[in-house]
Amino acid sequence: MKIFSAAPEGNESADMEPARYLNLAIEQINKIAEWMKTADRAAQPLLVHLDIFILLARRYPDVAELRIDGLDIPEIKTTFYDWYERCNKKIPKQFREEIKLSADEIFKNLEEISA
Repeated sequence: MKIFSAAPEGNESADMEPARYLNLAIEQINKIAEWMKTADRAAQPLLVHLDIFILLARRYPDVAELRIDGLDIPEIKTTFYDWYERCNKKIPKQFREEIKLSADEIFKNLEEISA
C-alpha cells in the first residue's frame, strides 16, 4: 500500500473514500428533491443534506469537483423554492423567513463550489 501524506485520506486505500460519501449525499439529495416536487408537508430534509455536501466539498474540494455534476443545482433550487411557496404557511411563522434565508445561503455556497 502506497502512503503519500499524513492526511486521513493520504494512502491509496483511503484516497477515494470521500467520493463514496459525496456519492451518497448526491443520491440522497436527488431522491429528496424528487419527493419535494409534490410534497405538501412543512418538513424537508433537503437543506441538511445540501449542507453536509457543502461541508464535505470544502474538506475534499478535488473530489467534490469531480462529483458536483451529479447535482442539477438550478433544478434543485427551483424545487426547493417551489416547495417553500407551496408549504410556507404550514411552517411555524417564527421560522419561515429564517428557513428561506438559510436556503439562500446554502444555494449560494453550492453555486460557488460548482463555479
